[in-house]
Amino acid sequence: MLSQAMNDRLTRVSPGTPMGTLMRRYWQPIAGSSQLSEENPTKEIRLLGEELVLFRSTAGKLGLIEPSCPHRKANLSYGVPEPEGIRCAYHGWLFDEEGNCVDQPSEPAGSRFKDKVKIKAYKVEELGGIIFGYLGPEPAPLLPRWDVLTWDGVRETTIIELPCNWLQCQENSLDPLHFQWLHRYFGGYMMNRLKPAAERDAWNAITSSKGADHKKIGFDKTPYGVIKRRLVGDETEDSEFWRIGHPVLFPNILRVAHGMQFRTPIDDTHTLHVTMQFRPYKDDEERQTEVPTHLPSLYDEKGRIRADGVLPQDQLAWVIQGPISDRTTEHLGVTDVGIILYRRMLDEQARVVEEGGEPLNIHRDPTANEIVILPCEYFPYPGYEGTGGPFKDQPVKEPDVMAILSGDGVDRNEFQEAPKMSGAERYSFK
Repeated sequence: MLSQAMNDRLTRVSPGTPMGTLMRRYWQPIAGSSQLSEENPTKEIRLLGEELVLFRSTAGKLGLIEPSCPHRKANLSYGVPEPEGIRCAYHGWLFDEEGNCVDQPSEPAGSRFKDKVKIKAYKVEELGGIIFGYLGPEPAPLLPRWDVLTWDGVRETTIIELPCNWLQCQENSLDPLHFQWLHRYFGGYMMNRLKPAAERDAWNAITSSKGADHKKIGFDKTPYGVIKRRLVGDETEDSEFWRIGHPVLFPNILRVAHGMQFRTPIDDTHTLHVTMQFRPYKDDEERQTEVPTHLPSLYDEKGRIRADGVLPQDQLAWVIQGPISDRTTEHLGVTDVGIILYRRMLDEQARVVEEGGEPLNIHRDPTANEIVILPCEYFPYPGYEGTGGPFKDQPVKEPDVMAILSGDGVDRNEFQEAPKMSGAERYSFK
């Protein structure tokens, strides 16, 4: 368990808080590129406890600015986009993407008043169909060009707002055992009630294989975060799930299967969960002109949190812990060694920033940032045969932190006849 002071330190993200200060050192995804269009060129954003307006000018430039016009405080999300920026709906003051007032049309000719007016503006960039914002100090780091955001291929983005703190979402990624219970046991219970009979076999085949009884879990510290490993069922240490694993990118990203998950803190009690899925183009496949953004509901038609898939089940588990999980009364076991490791990393890196240093996973070398290729088990890397890519022949190593588990579990009758799947089949692309 944590003290209340430490729980606050690791969860609160408003300006001036330890974690808010740390989080502001990183680029945070705030919207899908397709959400800003000619029909909808502005979007109100809440990020790290700050109210902002995101806009795209008619010249295609992005801006992320404070929401109120400094003239008479009108909301700039109702502004009119122009080539130079966004013009306030109330009296026509025009602001560029850097927050400069570049036009005050009704002031006297020759007036220099506009040169004295400036609003808060933050850096914003696009990559892989996602818009990222940076709220930290200068010089800003490079926006990391993670492999699946950079490679040529098909992408789609899903964005959902969750009524819970960001750390509940991120800690899930340091908890391999939850797959055995949340997805295999509870998920099997839910999905065999929700799915039509014709779709159950495929679900059961994937889930019964992927969520088999966990025998061993391991974690390695890296310059970009943590590598998570697991050994389940009858697998040996030569399995890619153990030998390669997949990364949890500090401080709030998961790279797994064929995509990434970003846990963007909206404020202390809300998280924007941004998921990006990727696959290489098939032969002669038409190229995307726009990455679609899906905005699913968190709730079903009965008003209950959805549980009709792996990601909805994850989101359910995060939300039902409450707005901010009370870690002062929790009881962690051996299965939670990854969570303990990550909490210590968060505290340590917050202290690095407090002492004037730069935290881990900050990118400043343009050459190294051209494309950042990450290890991920059973992933068919473009340009390589099979899976594993440049990590295919990586030898088995002892993790920095490891736990041996009993492997005990509770099977479901639905899984008894389900066909067994290989690791590659579990992560196959559609």
